[in-house]
Amino acid sequence: MNWKKPLAWLTLCSILVLCFPAVTQAAAGDKKVRLPDFPVLINGQTLDNQKLKYPFFVYKDITYLPLTWEYTRALAIALSFDQEKGLQLGRGGGQLSGRFIGWKKEAFRPDLSGSNPQNRAYTATLPDFPVTISNSYIDDGSEPFPLLEWNDVTYLPLTWKYAHDMLGLELVWDENKGLNVIGGQQQVLGAIYYDDKDYLYMYPELVTEPGRGGLKVKKSLEETPIWMTEEETGELRKRVEELERKNAGEPISLETKDDGLYYQGLRLMTKEQMTVSPGEAGMAHIRELKGARFGLSSGITLVSVEKITAYNIGRSLYEYRTFLILGKEVSEIMELKQPLDRIIANDDGSFWLVSNGMPTHGRIMGGSRRIAQLDAKGNVRLANEALNESDIVAPGVSTSGLKDLLTDDGKLLIYRSGISNDGKFTPKDTQGYYWLDTGFNVTKADALDALAKEESSPDRPSLYKSVYMGSDRKFYLLRTKNNTIFNYSDNKTGRWYDYEFLTTP
Repeated sequence: MNWKKPLAWLTLCSILVLCFPAVTQAAAGDKKVRLPDFPVLINGQTLDNQKLKYPFFVYKDITYLPLTWEYTRALAIALSFDQEKGLQLGRGGGQLSGRFIGWKKEAFRPDLSGSNPQNRAYTATLPDFPVTISNSYIDDGSEPFPLLEWNDVTYLPLTWKYAHDMLGLELVWDENKGLNVIGGQQQVLGAIYYDDKDYLYMYPELVTEPGRGGLKVKKSLEETPIWMTEEETGELRKRVEELERKNAGEPISLETKDDGLYYQGLRLMTKEQMTVSPGEAGMAHIRELKGARFGLSSGITLVSVEKITAYNIGRSLYEYRTFLILGKEVSEIMELKQPLDRIIANDDGSFWLVSNGMPTHGRIMGGSRRIAQLDAKGNVRLANEALNESDIVAPGVSTSGLKDLLTDDGKLLIYRSGISNDGKFTPKDTQGYYWLDTGFNVTKADALDALAKEESSPDRPSLYKSVYMGSDRKFYLLRTKNNTIFNYSDNKTGRWYDYEFLTTP
């Protein structure tokens, strides 16, 4: 769709030019542009600029994008035009995501009916209508890189401000491949949940063909990801869940008595703690009480209890308690009221008790990612309190194939949130990766500073979801915008386009 002036307006302009020679002074506003001397790509597809009906131009060393139907559709740029408001650009145009079987990705087919010799002189003009980008008025006449018009089509300068910050496009420059403009991509790659020697295994964000399950990606990041069948994905998930159960404790039987909940004759919870009030709203009832046992080499036993309360509105409340059993003595670890995900043994006889957080409504509750130290005498000390850190994550805890999380000198890698643990959630300058020893001494992991900075990027909204520490102890970062995986440890990037995963008509 070409955004041209109405015919009546063009006719009027022609009459004015003929009748009033002074109008020709507008030629002083003409801008000399040229064809780029490098390749230009849209979502990885190389364009033949000399055959495009509306080619890309370069003005003052900035590449200009023609705002035709094909390009705005492919890059998900929302575009509208009227006489009063002029041209309005924003995010969110293009083909909407289709989360159903049978949906097809719209193919990008540029108009190749043009003829644009490289050595020809090209002249563009300034538009004579208002321009707004993402609700911000653009004073085009005062901009160093103004929007331009050529053959009645408006051209957008691909500056970082306009393209990336305001329209959400990704600009990738390669000395050999040229400029790649990426946008309008359907996110297909989801979270990494497992890896082996050769592959990363990922959940899909989008499935449009029957029988497809997850995806597997070569760790070299040099090959297109492969769809797995639902059966293959199911079998792998069973193996992963078995490994996760080993890390999360041995399932045990709990006994309910009149006065509480028992394990091997030892009372863990009182009757009041294991039941709900008959008058509680929502007709609440205890749906299940599940237990897991962790036997530690020091003779200490930990028992984790999950209490699931169901309500008639279709929701359930999950509560967790962790109990320390030393001989016949039972005590609750009050600092850990969330799932216990991994126990890590230290050489001095102590243990790290690690929780990846308390899930609630599809999110992790703030302040619930915790690490505690349990010594051989049964004393517990919370790292979050010792370091005054709201959330602390131990990378690799969720990696079921990674057995040893400690370095050779017994240190544990942690990620600190940079938020205080005093209940005020005050920002601190501690965000990043550190090495933690059993004396609660921390050393900055300087080599991972750049990875920590990814947390503040709008393209990577959550390290807790997008960073995966593999069984090879390498960091794989899923960039949740354009189907990109970055191997931080080896400085390698794999980028794929949605049409490589999805059927196109």
